[in-house]
Amino acid sequence: MHYITDHWLVAWFTLLFIIEFYFHKKNDSLSKKNKHWKVNFVNFLATKSISYLIIVPLFILASKNSNDFIQHLSFWISIPLGVVILDLSGYIFHRISHEIEFFWRFHEIHHLDEILDVSTSLRVHFLEALFHAILNSLFIYAFGISQESIAIHALLSFLFATYHHSRFKIPVSIEEKLSLLFTTPGFHEPHHDIDIKNNQSNYAFIFPLWDHIFSTYHKYTFKKEWVFGLSYSNDVDAIKSLVKPLSKDAGK
Repeated sequence: MHYITDHWLVAWFTLLFIIEFYFHKKNDSLSKKNKHWKVNFVNFLATKSISYLIIVPLFILASKNSNDFIQHLSFWISIPLGVVILDLSGYIFHRISHEIEFFWRFHEIHHLDEILDVSTSLRVHFLEALFHAILNSLFIYAFGISQESIAIHALLSFLFATYHHSRFKIPVSIEEKLSLLFTTPGFHEPHHDIDIKNNQSNYAFIFPLWDHIFSTYHKYTFKKEWVFGLSYSNDVDAIKSLVKPLSKDAGK
């Protein structure tokens, strides 16, 4: 099953990547794109390795040893509920990653990307992924979230992350309405603005509901153009992106 799912996700990402590259190939210099892609794919490979070695076994362990708090409910209730709970966990961790300096030093690597495109979704530091997985495991254990819910949440997270980091544009009047249901590129753009005051907003991974409930929705979403990256630092190369969070200049 993992083999089949991974191949469909690779196909989805490749399709978006090719379409995006074709329509936006003149937007940035090739040298800048090459650096950007290298950093993103190196981080993806590191995170993917940690996922197979630690994160997936951790999720299975947490699910198998949890209570059946929601698993005793019918399949059609427990599965969606598990996805919603894990998305809330993602919102909480994402917000913590901005508000607590220790976690920001890892999440900063994602925000250093000065080109926002489908490959930015791959740019997650492997230790950040591990910390996020630990919080998710606590939710899995506490609520009794099934392995089916975990798998579906992982699938949806990847689909929406690749989409809302992409450059695909649709009429704003339509996208604003869609963004009430799920995250879109226009919804996520303020979160990648170079001004750190702006990027402390629109944290949602799948369901924007959380930003509306917890008052972290940016009031200028869909109303202005945004510049991506971080105002206090230029982007780094692939190797430094892996080691920077452990250095003295992390988060600076």
